[in-house]
Amino acid sequence: MKGPLESVLSYQLRSQSDLSGKLAVAAGTLETLGSRFDATTVEVLAAALQKSAGEALDWADKHAKNVNSAYLCALLSEHAGDPKVCGYWEHFFSLGATPDPFHRLAYARALATNARRMDAARQIQLALAQPVRYAFFPRAEKLVEEIIGDSGWGESGWPLRKARVAVLGTSTTSLLIPLLKALCLRDRIHPSFYQGLYGAVQQEVLDPDSGLAKFRPDLVFLVTHWRDLNLPPMTGDEDAAVERVVEENKLLWQRLSDQFGCHVVQHAYDFPAAEAYGYLAGSLAGGRSRMIQAINLAMQRAAPSHVSILDTPAIQRQTGLDRWEDATLWHSFKQHPGTDALPALAEMQQAHLRAVLGLTRKVLVVDLDNTLWKGIIGEDGLKGIQIGPGSAAGEAHQRLQEYMRDLRSRGILLAVCSKNNPDDARLPFEKHEHMLLRLEDFAVFQANWNDKAQNLREIAEKLSLGLDSFVFLDDNPMEREWVRSQLPQVTVPDVGSSVVNWVRDLDRAHYFFTLSLSKEDLARAEQYRSEAQREMLRSTSQSLDEFLLQLQLEASVVPVSDANLPRVTQLVNKTNQFNLTTRRYTEAQVRQLAQRPRSWIGAFQLSDRMGSYGLIGLIFCVSTVPNDWEIDTWLMSCRVLGRQMERFMFDRILEAAASMGVRKITAVYRPTGKNNLVADLYTKLGFSKTGETSDEIRYEITVPEKPSITATHIRNVSAPAVMAGAD
Repeated sequence: MKGPLESVLSYQLRSQSDLSGKLAVAAGTLETLGSRFDATTVEVLAAALQKSAGEALDWADKHAKNVNSAYLCALLSEHAGDPKVCGYWEHFFSLGATPDPFHRLAYARALATNARRMDAARQIQLALAQPVRYAFFPRAEKLVEEIIGDSGWGESGWPLRKARVAVLGTSTTSLLIPLLKALCLRDRIHPSFYQGLYGAVQQEVLDPDSGLAKFRPDLVFLVTHWRDLNLPPMTGDEDAAVERVVEENKLLWQRLSDQFGCHVVQHAYDFPAAEAYGYLAGSLAGGRSRMIQAINLAMQRAAPSHVSILDTPAIQRQTGLDRWEDATLWHSFKQHPGTDALPALAEMQQAHLRAVLGLTRKVLVVDLDNTLWKGIIGEDGLKGIQIGPGSAAGEAHQRLQEYMRDLRSRGILLAVCSKNNPDDARLPFEKHEHMLLRLEDFAVFQANWNDKAQNLREIAEKLSLGLDSFVFLDDNPMEREWVRSQLPQVTVPDVGSSVVNWVRDLDRAHYFFTLSLSKEDLARAEQYRSEAQREMLRSTSQSLDEFLLQLQLEASVVPVSDANLPRVTQLVNKTNQFNLTTRRYTEAQVRQLAQRPRSWIGAFQLSDRMGSYGLIGLIFCVSTVPNDWEIDTWLMSCRVLGRQMERFMFDRILEAAASMGVRKITAVYRPTGKNNLVADLYTKLGFSKTGETSDEIRYEITVPEKPSITATHIRNVSAPAVMAGAD
């Protein structure tokens, strides 16, 4: 929106009868602005010069002095269709102006026009690294569609996952789909979307010939709202009304699971923006607000593992009632919520999708100076830095540490990546009374003067985790931009200069959002501490055999059950390196696999004298023809590489196969950009290659009557029934 000064400038430009007069006004304006970047003013100049964009560009290019003139050149080059448009945008960004999402989008369009689709996708990803207004998404919609629809992009290795997503709603959902598509592009998900008929949720779910049935989704969003409940201001039998709503939804959930094996994201019911009963609606038994709250809680309790409840009231509170409910949009177009609230809602939906696909971030890496505390420890000393009571900044930094400590308690790994003298960097953790975090809270502590991108690579190697599971928090915009340029896999939030909002921004981005919490999650920090002890033992051992012998390894295979199903599904969707087929399944699909006749599914656990590694491996064998198995899925955590665990798993496959009369096992290796680690696994284990295409290599092995033991350093503590292939 133009302010008074921009309106005056527009008038001055319109008053000029020829191009030379307009250029004179532009020259004076740019001189007045100097190096202070003013996007709105420059956009007014570009709009006025648009009809003569080519000539104006020649003039602006010769007079380019700073970021304002560089921005003008970029805008004019777009209007003129200049072939050097990408170069003008690159020059603009190189001058250090904080990139606005709309600037990134304009650059992305220029890149796509010049057949640089991957670079265009990267600019959209960067634009969406920060919260953006709804207006961004309609402008980006066409470009996002072109990139997602490009077969080259889908096969480029950029998408980490594919997903078939259905959106069923009792309100208009057409404005929501473009947001989800853009966020999928950002999160490196290759999506296919199905939009259900307006207000026909039950018809879509129950009709075997519906569009939904033909689409066969992996995930379904049930987008509901408070009007669907049709509640009066006061309800007589509160318990009966709650039970009725929950049972109706449970029928839909079960039908979707039975028919598609998909995950269901059920929207909790929001609250009316206006309530005639006011306070009484929430305080009296049967009051509408109280009923909605009771229904949401009951759905949360009743939801099976393949259903997650999206906390719509939390998004309603975040955006505010005025932005959430737009009466004009509802009465005119049945659009709910209002468009201003759609970005926050879509981000929460996307968090559920990422969690189902195994794309939740696992590691928070932080800088130190002016990030975990205010000040520079090497210059200000222990007494000079601010942390804790005594200043607003100190309290905000302490709040960040508290949030990080809470993340660690639920299994998120913490690491330090700081340009600092190592002794100085450790001092606050050891000596400062208001530090909440201590050295032992960090899985890796990397403080040196090396390049931060290289340090992040080394942290990933030490943790045996991919960089796409990292979030990097740094107060310095130059360091953030450098890491983005070198490691596009790493998520780098565009935090502002004030630490007071960092916790809010981290939390609202839902980087670490998950749908379940396993005992392995809770023990993860301790597991990495134990790993440090194992590394010390390895360094003092004379050989690998001596190291394995001293570890006193014990392993077992257990069936998939309700108790370990969330962890099993988590491993299926997040394991990339030691994963022979990289097939992804929802909880419902894993359950269906486990129930297939003549199949064998083993979940593997490992421990040693240092402690338990937890559930670290999976094998899904399915019966293809009588007396034959195919290994559908074989994966293992990289934390247990070098422990003979893959041989232990192989031994258990052969034992189970022999006990169940299986004569031949076939297997498939499907290469990806990340699983080269296991390219020759089947050959090493004695399988014979039977065929090869561009997508996969096939193997087979004959099951011996009495399989031999190849994992000589692991004691088998499995229950006999499981080893024999019992359910």
